[in-house]
Amino acid sequence: MTDLQLGSLVIGGAIVVVVYAYNWWQEHRYRQQAQKAFSRNQPDVLLETPKNMVRTGESHRLEPIIQAREPVAALEIPPMRAVDSEEKTTPSFFVDDDDLDDFVDPQAALAARQAALVSSAPVQTAPEPQPEPEQEDAVVTTSLLDPVLDFIAEIHAGEQIPAANVPTFPGAKRIVTLGLNNDDQWEVVLHTNRSRYVELQVGLQLADRQGALTQEQLNAFCMGVQQFADEFDAVVTFPQRASKLNAARNLDEFCASVDVLIGLNIMPSEKPFPMEKVRVLAESAGLVRGQDGNFHYRSDSGKTLFTLCNQDEVPFGTTSEGLTLLFDVPRVAGGVAVFDYLADFAQSLATALGGVLADDNGKALTEKSLSNIRQQLSGIYARMDDRGIAAGSVAALRLFA
Repeated sequence: MTDLQLGSLVIGGAIVVVVYAYNWWQEHRYRQQAQKAFSRNQPDVLLETPKNMVRTGESHRLEPIIQAREPVAALEIPPMRAVDSEEKTTPSFFVDDDDLDDFVDPQAALAARQAALVSSAPVQTAPEPQPEPEQEDAVVTTSLLDPVLDFIAEIHAGEQIPAANVPTFPGAKRIVTLGLNNDDQWEVVLHTNRSRYVELQVGLQLADRQGALTQEQLNAFCMGVQQFADEFDAVVTFPQRASKLNAARNLDEFCASVDVLIGLNIMPSEKPFPMEKVRVLAESAGLVRGQDGNFHYRSDSGKTLFTLCNQDEVPFGTTSEGLTLLFDVPRVAGGVAVFDYLADFAQSLATALGGVLADDNGKALTEKSLSNIRQQLSGIYARMDDRGIAAGSVAALRLFA
């Protein structure tokens, strides 16, 4: 063997060693990153997101423009009376939101759906066939993931995986994990379950009020799911990432265009408003004071339709320098009817308190101004319906959280 051949072998061997060492170091570094991101102590982004946070960092108010409107009858406020805050109030209109159970707690949604079916079942001489509870549960459970709203990873295992071994996957958005149990039914995977699964679906939401899903967030999610699948010798399939990221951006742009917060202000003409009088008027109109100190007008199922709060966003005291009625447009079902009640209540409340109904610039709001807001509101709801994201629906509550 010549010196040239010997030298080539030595150089070649050195290169192989360097490449192997570099690959090992890269694998070790990525595995540490995945384990750090894969920690089970990840925060619940949906639950910890401030309620008033929107995509631009501040709430968008729908500014009124003067336009003619047909006059409506003024709202008659009942005589002042003290109302128990726990007393159940009946809205002046019906909002069909029985399906809007708390999507953050899927198990509670299933229980509420079953209770509603039992309590609302009509009495008939020849009852119509009703779906089995298991079928109802399956429909509700599978609706928690939507290919239009979620990036869904599918995991196929060769052996059953206990629910206790399924971790909280890393993700900057809402994540729901479903498992196919031994009864061939999909269920929400909880660590307290005793079920075992051979198939799992892990969905990462594409957008919310924090913005669209980013490539870095998606890569971290996929890395965590892949590591979990590798540990159980399972096969995982992902949707096409580029197309899903484009869908996330498109969805976020649409949501930002309809993410509107309507605010109507009631300003005192002379003296500050006495809060005891405000409380009586609010409760007489069906509002209930919540734990946050504000007054909420709620549907039969407990969903907030609009809120009465202090204009300066500080807790109520004995008096108020100004009141604000807030209406979160995309989160309210039956929004036009709700706004009509809100507008009538705002006008009547201003009259009863001797105040002035005004916009954020202090300009007095008239019937024409409110009519224009109503027209714009109808346009927003029409666009949401065309997109298949009805205001106040589970999809809307997810996207505008």
